[in-house]
Amino acid sequence: MKRSRMILASACAGLLLTAATASAEVIGDIERGKALAGEICVACHGADGNSPVPMFPKLAGQHADYALKQLQEFASGRRHSDIMKPIVEGLSTRDMADVAVFFAAQQPLPGQVDDPSMLDAGRRVFNEGNPDQGVPACAGCHGANGIGNARYPRLAGQYPAYVLDQMAQFADGRRSNDKRLMQTIASRLGETETRAVAEYIASLEGSK
Repeated sequence: MKRSRMILASACAGLLLTAATASAEVIGDIERGKALAGEICVACHGADGNSPVPMFPKLAGQHADYALKQLQEFASGRRHSDIMKPIVEGLSTRDMADVAVFFAAQQPLPGQVDDPSMLDAGRRVFNEGNPDQGVPACAGCHGANGIGNARYPRLAGQYPAYVLDQMAQFADGRRSNDKRLMQTIASRLGETETRAVAEYIASLEGSK
């Protein structure tokens, strides 16, 4: 168990180093992205990326690098979604970049905590992980305030329902576009811990 914890911690550290050196700023047209988002994204994600539906993610303030990668992987099928694939597969790389920079420039609204009684447990897992289960701290990749970076997504203020859905997809292998780090973490966290982390993420304001 100790060896597995060391391996997982080393993997996370290595990915953090890569994230710091491999990111390239996405170049896009915010106004063109706004127009495209108004046509194809608004119903699920809202006009400004603050989704009105808890099962769909908030995109406001999300890193353009990360958002572009996800759009490309939805289109290619590397990240599976019956909803997203037909929407994005007809978009050009320029279209995707424009939409990504538009949402990145928007102001995310505060999150909504559904169960405040779980915040202390969620804070502990987010900041410390669960060493007994070989789970590293979420803050190690996503930052103490949940703002993430070009490689790892902004989580602060995200809907608990969406976080729980993605964790379930990581745990059972339906989502696998992350070098298996999240699959390992999600499969080792218990149901209560996962719920607590989702609630804590919703409480984060994401200030730098």
